[in-house]
Amino acid sequence: MSTTVVAICNQKGGVGKTTVTINLGAAFAELGYSVLLLDLDPQGHLTEGVGLRDYYDREDVSLYEQLINGKGTIADLIIKPEHESFYVIPTNYQMMLAEQSLFMSRNREHRLRHMLSKLPHTFDWILLDCPPTLGNLTDNALNAAQKVVIPVQAESTSLRALDLLFDQIESIEQGLGIQIEKLAVVPNLVQDSTISKRTLEDLRTHVPHVTPFELRKRVILQNAWDEGRSIFKHGATKPDQVKAKREVVEDYIRLARFVLMRTEGEETPWTQERRESRP
Repeated sequence: MSTTVVAICNQKGGVGKTTVTINLGAAFAELGYSVLLLDLDPQGHLTEGVGLRDYYDREDVSLYEQLINGKGTIADLIIKPEHESFYVIPTNYQMMLAEQSLFMSRNREHRLRHMLSKLPHTFDWILLDCPPTLGNLTDNALNAAQKVVIPVQAESTSLRALDLLFDQIESIEQGLGIQIEKLAVVPNLVQDSTISKRTLEDLRTHVPHVTPFELRKRVILQNAWDEGRSIFKHGATKPDQVKAKREVVEDYIRLARFVLMRTEGEETPWTQERRESRP
């Protein structure tokens, strides 16, 4: 299997994008794949969420210096969290300057793609956690990956946010002469409410590539985050926590298998059913 790079992207904040990145990466690792997560968000949420908060304040070796100034090597940036089965390229506070720096750089949309081409060894999956904005960092991620997974919340503003993101993707495709594959739109942080149910219906009616399942809002995911671990490595001990962990792990394995089928060009049972039901 060659390397598959996927941008986890939504310019709307609060959709659980980083949680999806971490736990989808952990699910791929659980399935036996080698996985690298890269934190492109200047706020460093992924870096914090995998227990590498100290790296956010470091200056010696940084993603910013490599991406903007070409300093160091990408191999110097790769960290293996001791409690996880995947690797991470953390970010630091300097990434707050990246949008402006990229704006003034030549070939600014190609910086990340070029950087990833220098990886010292091949990963099966590279997941890029994008910032909650449409800008140069997100453009870099979409160009480097040319595949995208989009977490959305089941709320009334989701369709408008998706329209903006799809417009941005189309603009990048036309500007760079590439095609960006939408692997999955993932309803996330779903709650049992009338608004959520109505929004899910709208998403599945009007938006392509929505998963046939959703990821529910679960307290145990916050517990894992607070612990600096993926749900797969979270130390649940109480019976209700063990049950909740098992259910969430199953959800993320299901998402990983869905993305695998989409990446490999296979038709999922759900997409086949939708296609066959069309008039």
